[in-house]
Amino acid sequence: MKTIHRILLLFSFVAWVAVASACKGAPEHGESTGADAPQPYVTLSMIMPGDESARMREFVDNELNARLKQELNIKLELTYIPWADYQSKVELALSTGENYDLFWYGTSFVSDYKTKGYIRPLDTLLQTYGPDLTTNIPADNFKQYEMDGSLWAIPSQAFTSAGKFTSVMVRQDLLESVGMKEIRTIADLEAFYTKMHARDPSYYGYLENDRGQDVLWRELSDQPLTFLDENQMFAVNENTGELVDYLESDLYKKVAQVRKRWVDIGVIDKRLAGNKAANIDQEDAGRLLFRVGAVSRAMENLQTVQNADPEAILREYYLAPDKPKYIVAPSNEAYMIPTKALHPERAMQFMNWILQSKEHYNFIIYGLEGKDYRIENDKIQLLTNDQFMYEWMWRNKNYFMPTTNVDDSVVEDMLHNDDNARISKIFGFHFNQEPVKKEYAKVLAVYNEKFLPINLGIVGYDQAFPGSMEALKKAGYDKVWAELKRQYADFRAAQTSRADWGGSK
Repeated sequence: MKTIHRILLLFSFVAWVAVASACKGAPEHGESTGADAPQPYVTLSMIMPGDESARMREFVDNELNARLKQELNIKLELTYIPWADYQSKVELALSTGENYDLFWYGTSFVSDYKTKGYIRPLDTLLQTYGPDLTTNIPADNFKQYEMDGSLWAIPSQAFTSAGKFTSVMVRQDLLESVGMKEIRTIADLEAFYTKMHARDPSYYGYLENDRGQDVLWRELSDQPLTFLDENQMFAVNENTGELVDYLESDLYKKVAQVRKRWVDIGVIDKRLAGNKAANIDQEDAGRLLFRVGAVSRAMENLQTVQNADPEAILREYYLAPDKPKYIVAPSNEAYMIPTKALHPERAMQFMNWILQSKEHYNFIIYGLEGKDYRIENDKIQLLTNDQFMYEWMWRNKNYFMPTTNVDDSVVEDMLHNDDNARISKIFGFHFNQEPVKKEYAKVLAVYNEKFLPINLGIVGYDQAFPGSMEALKKAGYDKVWAELKRQYADFRAAQTSRADWGGSK
């Protein structure tokens, strides 16, 4: 009887709590749960890549911070780092424990930074302070940053993503000026460069050394492959699900031979090869004929290119366009909160604030309506040439509007990019380097010294590959490869097990 009495008392208490909670009311949409009490005024330190425009500095110091103080009681301290220095300086800041609260980087860095202890898990922060993030970003986007049962980054972009970094972006206006309409083959790219160079040698072709090999795969390979790692040593065969030792494959030799030919004919300029800052400067000056695409780069880069050449038009193409495209990551954009962050809760509140409404979204990306932009026929008419927060970092299907200077055909390309796309076999896979971190570090050092010149076409494959591969093996390549295969096999087995139990992916 005493036991029954205690149970009845417990039920009565639970019912009372439920009634009390109902009377208080659930948080309204857009309110930050767990933050009803007044919060102290703090400075939120954030790192971003690129060069800060004059208007962006003025906007942050005035309109943005005035609003953030009123609505979140924070001041945003935004530090821009030039693209060419971003990786090294972010690594330095994280490794030395500088007190930054928020920073951006690409998908491939999340696992590495998690392993190194640079970033903190975000599950509780997201649940408490991120209701609008989870409302406007699909659940699958978050899954790509889940490791060891925790979430490690916020996938800020929620848009089309199949085939990202496997397309090529070209100056469409210049392409048409030499009597061409589209790009479908490697030969088309070479013809475009040759015709433009004959007419005006100040223009040049360019395909980044840090990306772009898989752009060529679409034509050169009879099997659909996807890179497994940022450093482009390993891949997966999308047909079979098997891992591929790319560097020792015949495909790598074919790609290297194309790159060498491009150096010989001038498509890749030896003086600029490997110098990312110089290449970006040339692109900003409107002298670039083509580069690696990114699904929506033709829209993203248009404003900058048109600052140099108002007549510029950009368009993205896939070589061998009839071949399938694969979704490796639904978002390549990752916002992370460092382990040493002083204000992690406020960092999450700030990210949530951006997606709280379309008005907030437009405000931080385009500035002040009527001064920096206006809306015309469901498009953004830019009133300033200065960049604000990068639109591509936060592009969201629920809020997206193209700018008026972007051709409708480019918008259609973007919106339909994922039509009939397939999920990659490596979706959700993260290589944990910890078991082979010493070997992996040595392998990367050798790769950067020996293989990047081959990738760029500065040295020939036949001349450089044998000695380079031997050096890579001595550094521990085979051990890294074996560990990668072991982890991938476990990943595939877990996928099969989930599928057997009715799970997804």
